[in-house]
Amino acid sequence: MSKITLTPESELAPQVQVALACVTAQIHSVLPEVDVEHIGATAIPGALTKGDLDVMVRVPSSQFPVAVAKLKTVFVVKQPKNWNDSFASFGDDTAYGLPLGVQLVIRDSESDFLLYLRDHFIHHPDALAAYNQLKQRHAGEGSEAYWKAKHIFLSAILAARFKRPS
Repeated sequence: MSKITLTPESELAPQVQVALACVTAQIHSVLPEVDVEHIGATAIPGALTKGDLDVMVRVPSSQFPVAVAKLKTVFVVKQPKNWNDSFASFGDDTAYGLPLGVQLVIRDSESDFLLYLRDHFIHHPDALAAYNQLKQRHAGEGSEAYWKAKHIFLSAILAARFKRPS
């Protein structure tokens, strides 16, 4: 069991900004017209992070297969078991000074929820505080327990997104 080390995003901000500029340029070199969004904990002021950089590339459904092929030329395929018809993930653990995750989604698909989560935490400090506490509580339990706890927490936020008031 390997303990997860958490860092306030503010401590990594300068390094993240440099890496983000390089990653965005790299993505735009193969997909010039796509939306590239900074997501994950390093995009949320006050968040605790594992120290990785996450970006999301959003494309129309017609461009998804081409985007997958082009991103494979510049990044390593990550978590292929999680791929589906509207989601693919890539990354690079060495070239940008911190581990990089690139999430490719079809715009407005079921897989296009990461901006919502980022914005939810930015606009709901109480939710961010609870999320940070959850991360701290489970960081020492190893990655499997940490991811499971995060998944349950984030799933509840996403489920509430679609509930209509009675």
